[in-house]
Amino acid sequence: MKLWRVDFPFILSLICMFFWIRTSTYSQTVSRSVLSQEKMDGLSKMYELSKNKSLSIEERLGHINLFLDEVFLYRQDSLKYNGLMQKTLLLGRIRQYDSAIVYSYKLYNIAKLNKDTIYIKKALKKLGSYSKRNKELTEAFQYFNEAYKISRIRGDSIEAGENLLYMASIQETLGDFSGCKTTAIDGVKFLEGTSDLKPIFGLYHILSVAYREQKDYDEALKYVEIALHLATDSVPQRIKSLENTKANILADKKQYQEALTIISRLVSDPLIKNNKRRYARVLDNQGHIKWLNDKQNEKSLQLFLESLRIREDIGDSRGLIASNMHLTEYFFDRDKNQSLMYAENALQHAKSQQSLTSILEALGFILHLKENTKEEGILFKETYDELREMNRKNREVYAVTKYENDKLINENLILKAETAKKQQERVLYIALGIILILIIIFIVDFLRQKHKREKIKEVHNTEIRISKKLHDELGNDVYNIMMLLQASNQDVTLVDKLEDIYLRTRDISREYNRINTGYEYATEFSSMLNSYGSDSTRVIIRGLQDINWQSITSEKKIIVYRVLQELMINMRKHSHAQLVALTFKKTSKHLKINYSDNGVGVTIDSSFYSNGLHNVENRIKAIGGIFIFDSEKEKGFKAKIRFLN
Repeated sequence: MKLWRVDFPFILSLICMFFWIRTSTYSQTVSRSVLSQEKMDGLSKMYELSKNKSLSIEERLGHINLFLDEVFLYRQDSLKYNGLMQKTLLLGRIRQYDSAIVYSYKLYNIAKLNKDTIYIKKALKKLGSYSKRNKELTEAFQYFNEAYKISRIRGDSIEAGENLLYMASIQETLGDFSGCKTTAIDGVKFLEGTSDLKPIFGLYHILSVAYREQKDYDEALKYVEIALHLATDSVPQRIKSLENTKANILADKKQYQEALTIISRLVSDPLIKNNKRRYARVLDNQGHIKWLNDKQNEKSLQLFLESLRIREDIGDSRGLIASNMHLTEYFFDRDKNQSLMYAENALQHAKSQQSLTSILEALGFILHLKENTKEEGILFKETYDELREMNRKNREVYAVTKYENDKLINENLILKAETAKKQQERVLYIALGIILILIIIFIVDFLRQKHKREKIKEVHNTEIRISKKLHDELGNDVYNIMMLLQASNQDVTLVDKLEDIYLRTRDISREYNRINTGYEYATEFSSMLNSYGSDSTRVIIRGLQDINWQSITSEKKIIVYRVLQELMINMRKHSHAQLVALTFKKTSKHLKINYSDNGVGVTIDSSFYSNGLHNVENRIKAIGGIFIFDSEKEKGFKAKIRFLN
């Protein structure tokens, strides 16, 4: 009882102190949650000074920093939103993208804590924009995709379409033209019928560029003309950009005079001439179109060099990639050293811009122009793998069902129906004559092709038959003799030699096994080519999987397989190459295959020169193709194969 009387006053004092501290803290919190009018006026002044364009960016940043320092002491999230929005804007203006991303993420966290979808969406768009400018394209794609999903939930079709525009633009930059077409078409669906023309111009422009890169020039022209049809005088710069694209597409279609008419008008346009970046671009395009029209046109070189000079003066790195690539093409068949110099310049600018597609394009020229390309080959493989992985991630992020916009499909069907109606009467009169001619041509060609196919099949079957005999008869006989000699304890050297003969017989048999020309052809073909790689030999294959092999006849697939197999066998046995590059490309009419290695080359007195190359040439001729090779001792071996697909 005595102890209670002693401790009670002390405990009571502790309880009183606790309540005093809580009350004091609560009073400070309440005071900081309510801004006085004087403090509010001071903050407003700082905020307005940060928006004063007569001040330097550094001064404006100083004012917004003071504003944010004060605002974060109070529970005023609306002021934090305004301050962070303004600060990220100013940081973006001076290209401090890393800092802009950091403060955009602060904005995102505050908005997410408050479950404020409006500012979550704004923060995500800022994160996407600054990440894209900072060359972090995969991250940018993910941020825009998140903003797109919020826009869809909120039912904001314009915002959804704009985010899809940004996503399609990233896919275009990364060379994923199939993916960017799907994304852009989805964006058109959200934006059609709206009054906001800027994003829909961008989507149609991307569609035209994507179709152009995939060499579907009619579709490319269709989309750029749709955009021009929608254009008004309120967006003159956008119209000039679309006209520039249209000129390039017309040049691709070999309509050079029409293309030059458009580009010449742009060159003399005051709106273009007053902007050095745009002026250099149209000068460069004018030179390229003139060169495409006439490869001997010396005026093209003047235009290329003038554009290059302007771009160097203004530090336009992206433009310098295009200028150097055009000069590489210009000198490719004129001066290999000059061409290589410009290709290497393009590569350096592409690296500085972290443009993976441009790096691959420049390396493609260098691999053909330079003798020792081991380092470039490694860079090509690394860049190609990185680009493929980025596109794979982006497609996973935006995994939606592919569909075409109903309105665009209907317009296309109506256009085709109207065209068909106009031609119907004329077609009716000439149909019988054309059908008769076609039947005759078809019969003659069918008999000729049938004879060729039978010859190719006969050769293939003969190879398989000989291969089987080597394995089943000669190989087995050698193996049996080898076993008898081993059993009778004969000379080990003789047994080893017989084993070597047996292994070579088996290898020859395997090289001429039956080829699967069905759906697994591409996989087995790629596996065969890669099997010739080793620790000392790197094999790079580009474009093989992109070819629609099902559209190519079995006979041609067998010939291609055997020809490249023979080149790879020679490479392994004789050339000692460190790098082998194989490029497959299909145009509307031809399949093109380029082979290149950095081995010892082929000499006139080699057995492969007299026999192997002759066999390769005969095989390619059998399918109506051409085979061209270039080789010198110690300078590697290059070959080009072309045939109708």
